[in-house]
Amino acid sequence: MPAVSNSSNTYWNLETFLDSMIVELDKARDTLALKAINKPLTYAVKDIALDLQLFPAFDGDKVKFITAQPGQAGASRVSIQLGSITDQQVRETSRLPTANDVSIDSIEGLDDDTKKNLKKIGVNSVKDVEKIEKKNVALDKTGAANTNYKNLTAMIEKARRAKIPPAINKISVSKSIDGPVLELSGKNLSVARKYKPVVVINDQLAKVLQHKSDKLVIQMSSGQLIKDVNEVVVTLDPFAIFRMNIHAKKIAT
Repeated sequence: MPAVSNSSNTYWNLETFLDSMIVELDKARDTLALKAINKPLTYAVKDIALDLQLFPAFDGDKVKFITAQPGQAGASRVSIQLGSITDQQVRETSRLPTANDVSIDSIEGLDDDTKKNLKKIGVNSVKDVEKIEKKNVALDKTGAANTNYKNLTAMIEKARRAKIPPAINKISVSKSIDGPVLELSGKNLSVARKYKPVVVINDQLAKVLQHKSDKLVIQMSSGQLIKDVNEVVVTLDPFAIFRMNIHAKKIAT
């Protein structure tokens, strides 16, 4: 085993090296795809060939390498070749980011190791995760098996919700046989059908009759909306909870 004269020269494994290189090439491909929107591609990445002078080391379980320093003799030569990235391949394999997608880098609470391991398997956004899960692939059993994905789904939903917060632009109350009906109109009031909103009015639970992206219809019991100022707490999903005061005299009936 060679003596290491430079403290910054450390042992590494081939898998990590190739993963890092592929991630960088993927970034270059995505950059070319974005550039092609406004300007046709006039060039592409041709064959890449790397000749590395390395000293291998085997500990009985894993093989690692260290780069030969200038003047060191006896190093092994390892050649790595990667094929071309043509303009056609860029167009066929790249997916342009959309306004409602969420980048892995922007997910709050997702640690750097998880982000790095997701990128190794080509996952750069929430839509990439969803695409893999639709094919019934268990992320925790991929090449990034040591990564903690326990709370990944919740983190993704939270990040997506942050990009499309709920908004109320109209409140109205109508009469029915069962009591007053409160209707909230707006946008982003429902983003996942698996979550049914919970509404509490003046500390009493109300029944949700209908929930859509632009409308929430709530059945109240008689006498539930009796104060001049009524407190309404709406939980749309685990990541969208809002509270508002309704002035009974100002509501159209």
